[in-house]
Amino acid sequence: MCGIFGARRSWLALGAGDISTRAERALSRLRWRGSDGGGSAICGDFVLGCARLAITDRLSTQPVALRGGRYLAVLNGAITNARELWGELLPRMRRRDRLPNDAWLPLLLVARGQPERIAELAGHHALAVVDGVSNQLWLSRDAMGEKPLFVVREHGEVVAFASTWPALRELGVEPELPAAAVTRFFHYGNTGAVAHGDERRHVDGEALPEMVQPTSSAAVPGGSFASALARATARCADAEQPVALSLSGGIDSSCLAAILHQQRRAVPAYQFLAHGNDVSERDVARLVAQHCGHELRPVDGGREVLDALPHLTRHWGLPLGDPSVLAVHALARAAAADGVRILLSGEGADEALLGYARHRTLRWPLGLGLPAVARPSWNTSYGARLLRALCSRRPYDTLLEVTPPAFRHAVLARGDEPSVLSAQWSLFSSSTRLQAASAIDRDFYLRHDLLPKIDVATMAASVEARCPFLDGEVQRAAQALSPRERDRKKPLRDAFVSALPAVVFAQRKRGFSLPLDRWFRTDLPWLDLLREPRTRQRSHLRKGGLDRAIDLHRSEKQNLGHSLYLVVAFECWLREREGQCA
Repeated sequence: MCGIFGARRSWLALGAGDISTRAERALSRLRWRGSDGGGSAICGDFVLGCARLAITDRLSTQPVALRGGRYLAVLNGAITNARELWGELLPRMRRRDRLPNDAWLPLLLVARGQPERIAELAGHHALAVVDGVSNQLWLSRDAMGEKPLFVVREHGEVVAFASTWPALRELGVEPELPAAAVTRFFHYGNTGAVAHGDERRHVDGEALPEMVQPTSSAAVPGGSFASALARATARCADAEQPVALSLSGGIDSSCLAAILHQQRRAVPAYQFLAHGNDVSERDVARLVAQHCGHELRPVDGGREVLDALPHLTRHWGLPLGDPSVLAVHALARAAAADGVRILLSGEGADEALLGYARHRTLRWPLGLGLPAVARPSWNTSYGARLLRALCSRRPYDTLLEVTPPAFRHAVLARGDEPSVLSAQWSLFSSSTRLQAASAIDRDFYLRHDLLPKIDVATMAASVEARCPFLDGEVQRAAQALSPRERDRKKPLRDAFVSALPAVVFAQRKRGFSLPLDRWFRTDLPWLDLLREPRTRQRSHLRKGGLDRAIDLHRSEKQNLGHSLYLVVAFECWLREREGQCA
């Protein structure tokens, strides 16, 4: 796990300031992602840099170079099929328990004239390799988008890239959030595919044509979905650094606990509980840990977990709309304090195996545009969203929304309604709806909400998160199943029903939740932030609207904690950009 950047020197020379100084400043904005060393190097027309969190080969450094510096590479993340590839490229490595730095693998492939094989690298990573003679650049990012990589192009040519926006700013780029991204943030809690550009320059956080695209069509090895997940878990846990499990007590992480037990690997298991929340999930986590031979290490948090928001926002450089990032960060910090470097997590299971409650409503006649006679416009409960979806022409978009329409109308300045899915939903069959919803969840919600959240939360604690459910083999195994075979995580229920306590599969889904509704009814310092004239005068807010929302919430007439959090998170981001986020 690291933070990486790169830029063409000929492009940097056109800007203000010394090239080496700008590179060092970019590196300094990435050191939160890698506290075990860092540096930069020049290769042809490129300068590459890396702040390294050493997971493999702790004595190694990055960038790594071959053939007198002709080839140079940096890598953020992990290559989970590294042992297999090392055995092929350098057979003597088969006898070694400890493997070299993963960054050497793409470098070797390019130096051997096989850059197309970068697509075979499994795991979670973003990487760059440069040939200093031809000045050719290879960029690659894992297929699921676990590791961030923002790329700057001018007239179609890649001129710079970095793991975060703040690092790009130090290289001389000042990216802005487009209006559509701001609108999406207040609807869905994330900015979506962040891109900004003009006729000369384009900044993008998505995969680009110049990138080496990871393989997605390889055949799935024999066996079930569960066997693919077991192999992926073994690959993710294959590390010389201490490994732990984020064990919420839900189905996904509990199945990972069972797999680790089957593989005779006992690891510490961490579970976060906010003060005052229901303790039943903690009880399930404790039961699972005991059943599978893992030590449960509870992590409790109160309103103090909110204090990390400015810190995380400063590092990430974008507004953090998912409040559970604060809970995950508290858990990761507790694990890091115990010496843990790798945290296994269950992200990706709900998207692959249709595990959300909204998936179960897709057999309803949604999207018929029914009259909105009794549509609850302020209510944020799932039932209210379902009623709104029945009246909406964009039903799945409505189910994904985290703020109610009345809040947006009262508090936010008018903006275009964003759409995640541009299709006639009412014309879809039930099976087609599930397939479309799974794709939206994977490409929108997972990629732009859950994955940035876990990356920022863990990296800021010097911990690497690994998600076996996002492994390429596991994803292909899931896609090979019909929606009916995947529905409600059927492959997990069938495979682990006898390996886990029955209560695991009988409980309702909860997730990493913070009691924001309750906290926003106390003397929360964030309320002072919302009352400041500086906040009230923002162009994205309506005059008087925020007062109305706060009054409705504190009088307990509505539950608007999550909605108010989004205003705080966006304000924190604005003040960080202005240099005033405390």
